Amino acid sequence: MDFFLSSLSVLSVSAFGMAWTGRSRKISGSIFLISLMTGSVLGVLSALRVLISRVSIDYRLNFRMPLGEFYIGMDPLSAFFLLAITVLFLGAGTYGYGYSRDDGKKNLGVHYSLYHILFISLMLVVTAKNAVLFLFAWEMMALSSYFLITFYDEKETVRKAGYLYLIATHTGTFCLWVMFLLMGCHAGSMNFDQMALASFPLSLAGALFILGVIGFGVKAGFIPLHIWLPHAHPAAPSHISAVLSGVMIKMGIYGLMRIILIVKGFPEWCAVVLLLVGMISGVGGVLYALGQHEIKKLLAYHSIENIGIITLGLGIGLWGQISHNEFAALIGYAGALLHVFNHAVFKGLLFLSAGSLIRSTGTGEIDQLGGLLKKLPWTGHLFLVGSLSICGLPLFNGFISEWLIYRALFEGIFHFKMSALVFSGLAVISLALIGGLAAACFAKAFGTIFLGNSRSIDTAFVKENSWFMRVPMAALGGICLWVGLFPGLMVSFSLGAASAMTFLEISSITERTIIAPLLTVVSVLSVLIGITALLILFKRVSMKFLPVERARTWGCGYSMPTSRMQYTAASFARPLLEIFRNVLGYRVKGNRPEGYFPKEGKISSEVTEAAEDFIFRPVFQFIEFLSARLKVIQCGYTQMYLLYIFIFLLILLVWKMA
Repeated sequence: MDFFLSSLSVLSVSAFGMAWTGRSRKISGSIFLISLMTGSVLGVLSALRVLISRVSIDYRLNFRMPLGEFYIGMDPLSAFFLLAITVLFLGAGTYGYGYSRDDGKKNLGVHYSLYHILFISLMLVVTAKNAVLFLFAWEMMALSSYFLITFYDEKETVRKAGYLYLIATHTGTFCLWVMFLLMGCHAGSMNFDQMALASFPLSLAGALFILGVIGFGVKAGFIPLHIWLPHAHPAAPSHISAVLSGVMIKMGIYGLMRIILIVKGFPEWCAVVLLLVGMISGVGGVLYALGQHEIKKLLAYHSIENIGIITLGLGIGLWGQISHNEFAALIGYAGALLHVFNHAVFKGLLFLSAGSLIRSTGTGEIDQLGGLLKKLPWTGHLFLVGSLSICGLPLFNGFISEWLIYRALFEGIFHFKMSALVFSGLAVISLALIGGLAAACFAKAFGTIFLGNSRSIDTAFVKENSWFMRVPMAALGGICLWVGLFPGLMVSFSLGAASAMTFLEISSITERTIIAPLLTVVSVLSVLIGITALLILFKRVSMKFLPVERARTWGCGYSMPTSRMQYTAASFARPLLEIFRNVLGYRVKGNRPEGYFPKEGKISSEVTEAAEDFIFRPVFQFIEFLSARLKVIQCGYTQMYLLYIFIFLLILLVWKMA
């Protein structure tokens, strides 16, 4: 625990120092980079120590706070999440230094300090062993992330996004308070180890599960509790968007896994709920992403999609645990955990690439871009690596975790009873649909942005950003390839964390049984792709000895083709969106050009955010209306306020006497 406590100390002291130095950019920037690297390395070492040894460690301070104490600890589950947090925070923070250092209007010392506070709060969330300390860290995470989201607070859309995030996250926190109070009352303690010793009735376990799904689901971005996420991610600076999507929303997944670990026994319908939530969030997220025209909003909806994939693994793992099929539970939990890490890496890479793109071109509107691969080779190729990873294609890390989730779902089909077979089969179909739609979406995004010709912006002055931004992107891209090509270590770590969930000692034989087929598939695919690459290389080398002629691409009969005669992102996705028109509320507006000599026309398309427009916006409007009516009690007279206090105390006295 020494490495972990040292990491917390370094980050805490440096956060205070950067806030104190204020607008001195050189001093605060130096403190930020040194402390970030030191704290992250110490955090990685502490996580690796637990993941390798699979031995839990605890730490308690000798002072108490109301209802609890400063009690932290690290088991393999905490260590796995801590590894994802530290890796992404190091990459995104280094990128953020290069991203924001030229912004002369902002107090970067405070921004760096808040970044460290968010880092500390996430580390405490995954290591807290007391419910009060957990909720304190949870609230610290919410407030620090709010100020980081509203970094560009001069924009009204950013302020609204931050406000919506604050409302949503505190609504979820209220449910968590109720859940932990019920658990503490039943167990007689607010410490997680004491709660784990208690036996929870199935009815109470079901109620705790619902509160957990709502409270943690708001943070994770489950549909329809996701309304803050598509607004907050585009509003924040790109390195903050990477952290929000990569690790902060995963705290909702961690919370659910921790509750499953503590309560242990759940009704069977809880697993059904998780599978349904996973299917709806996964398919819904990728469909909404297909209809987006702004790159960061597109990536935000893909966060919801990948949370759905993780929840599918979590759901089949819980069903295996309830059905006493430990093998299915182990693979399901391991697949969910590995996808947590993989998504942190490739989604971090995609958001950082999007930030580099926006910084170079001045826009994130996909339909205004095009032909940027030659101008931005680093950004373009690394965005391609992230795209291939998020689509779950072989030789990239997304394939490895999705393979495990597929295998767990097939275990459910072959070894569970009939009801589980139906839901497992639906989950397999959903996961396959998610993969296909994600491939179409990123073919749209990469093709429109980096291939073809520029649609509206002048690319003459477009250039790559600083090495502070390129190196973290390259490092995350390297991790995507490393896990995809050599998955053994990370799969082993995820199995170790999953074994803590199922209370099973995983043997080396069981581990090899799970990893061996995966390694075989990766090896065969690597050989096939290697042979294909050699054939392509041989063809290119042989072509050098033949005369080469260059000519314009065939213009399909047009004598003077222009950059406007290309597929836009909207037109590329339209055939797919038309299929799901009624589900998405997909609409096309404008006037199409018609006739032999058409006049100028303009067409736009959009999808309706059903949860926001039909559920939460009316609720918010009603609350606003009710609040306006209740303003009458704010009369401004001290005597009336004293009367309110007296009436309230009188009600308490009567209630106590009764």
